[in-house]
Amino acid sequence: MEPSDSRLNVRVEIDPECDTPQIIIKTDKRDELVEAVVKAVRECMRRDPSRVVVYDGDLLTLLDQKDILRAYMENRRLFVCTATGRYESRLALKELEELLDEKLFVRISRSEIVNLKKVSGFDLDIAGTIGITLEDGSRTWVARRCVKAIQERLGVTGRRKEE
Repeated sequence: MEPSDSRLNVRVEIDPECDTPQIIIKTDKRDELVEAVVKAVRECMRRDPSRVVVYDGDLLTLLDQKDILRAYMENRRLFVCTATGRYESRLALKELEELLDEKLFVRISRSEIVNLKKVSGFDLDIAGTIGITLEDGSRTWVARRCVKAIQERLGVTGRRKEE
């Protein structure tokens, strides 16, 4: 059974004769709640979670998440990089992070997210920092405050064994 709100009653009916899902809203008036539900359904139908909308100048482009190397903030603008180019996103970094597959992407600083599948190497510095080399040869660094979380995600510790 779905959770309910006192203002909204949600019910799913299984009908073998229905080949296309239908959403019917029964209400006595069209109010803010109804508008919010309609907007949420339309947004859900439009969104392809495996793709991200970016811009190359005025040209709108859809990128597959698997092709993204990293996303970072620069001069209050969000850029998304692939092996073939750099694009701009009109989302906030937090919004993009929520869209991206959490199994593939990890936040490495306040202003950057990387695709772990596109990392070609990690440099675990003795000073406790982590350098990241991406498949395209670019390098970036994990912010100190994110080092522990990255180490846990990778299943490594920052200490080297003493011989």
